[in-house]
Amino acid sequence: MKLWIPAAALTLLMLSCADKPTPKPKGYFRIALPDKSYDTLQTRCPYQFEVNEVSRWHPKENCWGDLRYPGLRATFQFTYKSVQRHKIDTLLNEAHSMAYEHTVRASAIEEDLIYDDSAEVYGLIYRLKGAAATPFQFFLTDSSQHFLRGALYYYASPNADSLRPVNRFMEEELEHMVETFKWKN
Repeated sequence: MKLWIPAAALTLLMLSCADKPTPKPKGYFRIALPDKSYDTLQTRCPYQFEVNEVSRWHPKENCWGDLRYPGLRATFQFTYKSVQRHKIDTLLNEAHSMAYEHTVRASAIEEDLIYDDSAEVYGLIYRLKGAAATPFQFFLTDSSQHFLRGALYYYASPNADSLRPVNRFMEEELEHMVETFKWKN
């Protein structure tokens, strides 16, 4: 009578082991996005804009610099050039070429025009989709004296799915920088 219990347990055990085990799908770490609190970037350069207080400005020579977000492993790299020393059409072509070099990996590139006549700020934001090394590039100019080019880079693999929340956050950061951007004269 008691013999059927071990036989039933053994049968259930053998039936339950018939399928191969299914591994857990890969997951991504939870990314804690910083608060949005801004202050004006103080530099000796001919431009200014508001930056998130969690970011850190690392100046380089000739008003070039990096705006780093250490907690997100993200950096906006800025390149400033004088329009008086360089031809504006050369600078525009260079910015366009640098954005479109990523078409090898990008699935699409969207362009958004920046036009603020009252502040004399004109330019383009390039939004690169897919597994490109940079999701955003841009340039700003007054078309007569100043030209500033920027690009966002992550120090992580460009996995669009795992970076989606960070990309949204950094896109909002970029838009805030552009909205508050001014040339110093």
